[in-house]
Amino acid sequence: MHEYSLMQEVVKNLLAKLEEPGVATAGSKLEVTLKVGALAIHSAAATRQAYEVLVKGTKLEKSRLNLIVEPLILTCPNCGFSGPLPEGAVDPHEQLPLAPCPKCGAISPVAGSRGVESIELVLE
Repeated sequence: MHEYSLMQEVVKNLLAKLEEPGVATAGSKLEVTLKVGALAIHSAAATRQAYEVLVKGTKLEKSRLNLIVEPLILTCPNCGFSGPLPEGAVDPHEQLPLAPCPKCGAISPVAGSRGVESIELVLE
């Protein structure tokens, strides 16, 4: 459900952009690149599915979605490790996510965006 509401806003904004004067979409291939932080979505597959459902019957129906999920970054104060964590390493509902350091095992803070970082619409 979270992905669906996020994608509703994204699609709404993209459709508004396509309605602006001077934006010609007839015969164009549309490509949407959406960059989100790993804490913004629970599932990349659910995000893609929500997009497909929401664009049906719109000017975006035949568009291609490139979804880029920015990884969570763990910085360990114990050993100095700093690096990305795999998808699902922390619960995105947690306000202050923590995870074990992959190098030394110390519980460490995790940084990552909870929102949309950028949306790019390309007409070819």
